[in-house]
Amino acid sequence: MNKYTDLQGKHSKLINDFPMGFAFSDKQFSETKKKMNVTDNNELLSIAGNGFIKKTDRIVYRELMEKIFNEDNEAMKDDEYLYQGFIYELANHEFCITYDFSDTLDCFGLTLEEVMEDKRLVTILESAKNQYLSSYNY
Repeated sequence: MNKYTDLQGKHSKLINDFPMGFAFSDKQFSETKKKMNVTDNNELLSIAGNGFIKKTDRIVYRELMEKIFNEDNEAMKDDEYLYQGFIYELANHEFCITYDFSDTLDCFGLTLEEVMEDKRLVTILESAKNQYLSSYNY
């Protein structure tokens, strides 16, 4: 069991199940509006990443995002969650090539400066880095 990927999978499912659309062209926008049963653009509310939801869903959407944010923040108190997450994201962002923590830490809403000021985070990140790199015989 991986606490990090389990929670991220749960959050992905919640987001994927939410009625929203994304469009990168007028054609996609029209098609997605039709799938959402929307005829008037005034029925829509823009969200990040060229996304949109029905205005009538905005409160439920905000509650969903708050729930995800709160669950992530609570999980960050768990050393094993962070350790597993750091390993996963170090691999995901090819730390073995870049040796740059930025993208990994971004996934947790952290900066390197913030991590360096927190002994707990430094210890967990260092352990995760060593575990990750050991699989490459460095």
